[in-house]
Amino acid sequence: MTGGEQGQGPEQDPEQGQAGERGPGRMPESTWEHCVSWGALMISYLEEAGRPAPSEEWALTLAEPDRRLVNALLAAAIYEQATTAVLVGPETDRVLLCAPEGRGVTGLLTKQALKCVETVPTNDPRTELGRIERIMLTEHAGHFYGRDLWERVLRVTQGAAAAVARAVAGQRYWETETPLSSFAALYQRMRQHRGIADALGDQDF
Repeated sequence: MTGGEQGQGPEQDPEQGQAGERGPGRMPESTWEHCVSWGALMISYLEEAGRPAPSEEWALTLAEPDRRLVNALLAAAIYEQATTAVLVGPETDRVLLCAPEGRGVTGLLTKQALKCVETVPTNDPRTELGRIERIMLTEHAGHFYGRDLWERVLRVTQGAAAAVARAVAGQRYWETETPLSSFAALYQRMRQHRGIADALGDQDF
């Protein structure tokens, strides 16, 4: 398991293959890489929490290769907030997952998801990770033949972010200012509780 998968936050690699490839065990170097790690962590949390995909559309979209598009879209919304608030590298844990007046990641995905993708620099080597996925998202959103894929990825990404926000802040998550650090803490607790349950189960045997 990688560091992100163990609920330690995005400082270590997320699941390999999410919106690009990196060497195993390498720490994220740029703000964008941290954002990609947060996206992968959110997807992994939904899967590890033991909740079945709510629809066939979710199951299809969270499988490769479309999973990478969801990861890139989540990362773009996080990156938009990080760069607006001048949060660099590990400071992305202060990005708001949800907040009143749509100021969080969930709000950005609802109001201006495509703009978030378009504002990630395409000529900056620090944002090269996931570049193909970002290009695909913007191209599909801008062409009639690709709108179905863009809209499906957008729906699932919005739903995934909202599901994480509900898990952290409750059903009325849009009324609460909740940073990504709160999500990381929730994920870590979930992994700790699972580890304790597994250990007790082994002892019972």
